Amino acid sequence: MKNKQAFTMKDYFPPSDFTKCNPPCKKSDMHPETLCKLNNARHIAGIPFVLNSAYRSPAHDRARGRSGTGAHTLGRAVDIRCNNSATRYKIITAALDAGFTRIGVADTFVHVDDSPTHAQGVVWTY
Repeated sequence: MKNKQAFTMKDYFPPSDFTKCNPPCKKSDMHPETLCKLNNARHIAGIPFVLNSAYRSPAHDRARGRSGTGAHTLGRAVDIRCNNSATRYKIITAALDAGFTRIGVADTFVHVDDSPTHAQGVVWTY
């Protein structure tokens, strides 16, 4: 699957998708390279991606008991809603094909990120 990137010029994510995240953010808070990969992953998967979480401020992150230095605080991560194994598989394989190198898997979402400052080639569970 590595380097099977399908590049699309389509932007599947209007600014309103980011205001629905928890906590709400702005599309402009996201890193452009991450948005490009996210659009490519959505294109490859061929299914809608509902974003549960995207950018989080360091202060918000710390207030929730996190480090305040995670990929979300860099605008390099999103959590995509997922509630069944077939959808989870499509999201994960598309994310890998699009170039995401960090995947977190939970019961209700898949975390994807491309943070250059965190460990690469990793998959974890929540």
